[in-house]
Amino acid sequence: MLRRALSGAFAVAVAGLVTAAVPAAGVSAHSRAASDYDDVAAAIVDFDGKLNNGRNVITSWRAGVGRYCVQLAPKVDAARSLIQVTPRVARRVPYIAYRNPSETCSRHNTLTIAVYEIQTGRLADSGFDLLVL
Repeated sequence: MLRRALSGAFAVAVAGLVTAAVPAAGVSAHSRAASDYDDVAAAIVDFDGKLNNGRNVITSWRAGVGRYCVQLAPKVDAARSLIQVTPRVARRVPYIAYRNPSETCSRHNTLTIAVYEIQTGRLADSGFDLLVL
């Protein structure tokens, strides 16, 4: 039930972000061409760092316990984008540790994601969904 609630909250958040991204010139999301979303990235990253599915994501990997790297396509600017990370496990909380190369993820245009266990406050492996606008 909690998973369904989190999925619903994610869908509402994504819908709100996409609505906010639509230009005010009266263009609806349905009339935009697919190329209008070329600078949007999304990923489903598994607990082992494997890229399960993605758009405008070159690769992802697990850099250590609870530490993940997601390299975005060159047309998506990690440093200037709006980013949302959603946990795939209710007791784990992912957050964006760095938006560009770091000691953990040294490749260009790479996000460093850290995931923590809520009860212990320690790094823990867990999958997550990523949306970059």
